[in-house]
Amino acid sequence: MEYDLSKLGIEKDLHYECITTTLSKNGIRNAEAFSLVYLGKGNVHCQIFEGSKTLKNILDTKEYAVNITQDPLVFTYATLDCLGDEYYAEDEGMAIIKDTPSYIIVDVEDIEVKTPEDIPIKSDNNIYLIYGKIRKVVINDESVKAYNRGMSGLIEGLVNLSRYKIVDDAKRQEYMAKLIENQRIIEKVSDKKTKNAMAKLMAEYEKN
Repeated sequence: MEYDLSKLGIEKDLHYECITTTLSKNGIRNAEAFSLVYLGKGNVHCQIFEGSKTLKNILDTKEYAVNITQDPLVFTYATLDCLGDEYYAEDEGMAIIKDTPSYIIVDVEDIEVKTPEDIPIKSDNNIYLIYGKIRKVVINDESVKAYNRGMSGLIEGLVNLSRYKIVDDAKRQEYMAKLIENQRIIEKVSDKKTKNAMAKLMAEYEKN
């Protein structure tokens, strides 16, 4: 089935930062921040490094939920593994974030394991590529969209541009290094409009 996820701010083949919630075999709830990609026709993809509680729960239960939110505390508590019980609710026996603007429940269909030699990120752990099929989409608030972190990199570059023109060479190198890294991220996760904006910004830096 093809899902129109545009109301969630999600486009096909782009990366979005979301909160993934799972239940262990013993019913213990867990939340972590992970990147989600919509592949089209109801198919989604995420990748998780070995050692994550979320990964263990997904391997055991073959399901998870993706919570669309821009709440900074939820992202922080989930990442620090200290999201309290008061933040959770349930739907179809699946843990979700209470009052989350939108969420997607996913059934896992395939799992592919990549070793550190197979991936560009330096790590001693395997990475698991999780492929799933959307079971359910719930939209509670269309005004809140899934977050693509490329926008943050672009904004940082724009803010630093005026400073770049007046600081010393050492600081200029620091700003340029940040810009190059943010451009790398944008090329990986963002849409054409953001990529074009970053290219124009890079050209402006290079003039100065």
